Amino acid sequence: MIAAIADASAPIVSGFVESTFNPMVYDAVHRCLTERPGDGARTAIVLASMMGDAATLDLGSRLLSAGQTHNPLLFMQSTANAILGRLSLEFAVTGPLICLSTMDDVAAELLATAELLLEDEELDRVVIVGVELTGTDRTTAAYRELGAVPPAADLAVAILLDRGDPFPDPPADTPSAEHGNLRGLVELAARIQGTTQ
Repeated sequence: MIAAIADASAPIVSGFVESTFNPMVYDAVHRCLTERPGDGARTAIVLASMMGDAATLDLGSRLLSAGQTHNPLLFMQSTANAILGRLSLEFAVTGPLICLSTMDDVAAELLATAELLLEDEELDRVVIVGVELTGTDRTTAAYRELGAVPPAADLAVAILLDRGDPFPDPPADTPSAEHGNLRGLVELAARIQGTTQ
């Protein structure tokens, strides 16, 4: 079991513009899969986010409503599976690529999904990823309406779980002002030996 945390300083990823969402996911997952190479055919990746790539969606909708032409990359990258597809090509991952949106405990949802996936004898490992952006005025209003807390900074947390690893209990995930709904995942990553930041 290994973990990686990426923030807004993650390197740019070719083909992805304007938003830190995809570069952070790429950086965190890339570090896990590079540090612990394995059979991509027996690997799954599960990404969870409450708001998704709100920066890209907000920019695209503002340009559209202003009647301006927007970069076609914005349409492609607005789905979280776009960056998972890029990672699957690079690491030959042909197992499931799943994206979830949850208002519940992100760590618990990701761990439950990983546990379910690892019941499949054709999979040996699952990379779970939680990612959130600080957001825009619109997403801040949406967080408030949902009774959620936006994170203080853009953040992605990836954890690679191998079959046979002792399955971690998720920490109590009370949202915090620092990490928003990713707090439990950040705490879990910190508990894992070999966590890199």
